[in-house]
Amino acid sequence: MNYLANATNFLSQAIIGFALYVVLLRFWMQWVRADFRNQIGQFIITVTNPVVLPLRKILPSIGAVDSATVVLAFCIALLKVFILFSLHKANLEPLRLAVVALSQVILFSIHLFMAAVIIQVIASWINPHGYNPIVAVAHAIAEPILAPARRLIPSIGGLDLSPILVFLFLQLTIQLVVYPLQNF
Repeated sequence: MNYLANATNFLSQAIIGFALYVVLLRFWMQWVRADFRNQIGQFIITVTNPVVLPLRKILPSIGAVDSATVVLAFCIALLKVFILFSLHKANLEPLRLAVVALSQVILFSIHLFMAAVIIQVIASWINPHGYNPIVAVAHAIAEPILAPARRLIPSIGGLDLSPILVFLFLQLTIQLVVYPLQNF
């Protein structure tokens, strides 16, 4: 691959990756019923509404699942994989593209969970009782996965070890689910 192709690949993957993170953040914030009345929530809504709202007319929610956001995330991941495969002249078989795109949605979701846990852990050390919109969103996303881990591993001397268990679980999910899907 030449220098221009490398630069094109980097730029397209960065932009599309950012878009995928934003859409998945919207999905997970809705899923955990996070407060959208802060700067982060307002940014997510403002950026994603122009695409999500028209899609909702075609794809209504199914229970608690916002179908429009899920389909949008999958389409963005599909575009990401298609560009990557095209630049590397890889096999563009539709089923393979779809499976690898699904793996990207799962992987990016796991990255969001990991980032949320890290932000929550660092915030608990620095300013445990202060308010920050990023920390509020991170707490809303991380708490549903940290709470079950806390039941398995209670605090030891005031030290919460549940993030370690969560990271082990998320890394195992990458190893046992995401990588096999990527190698489909």
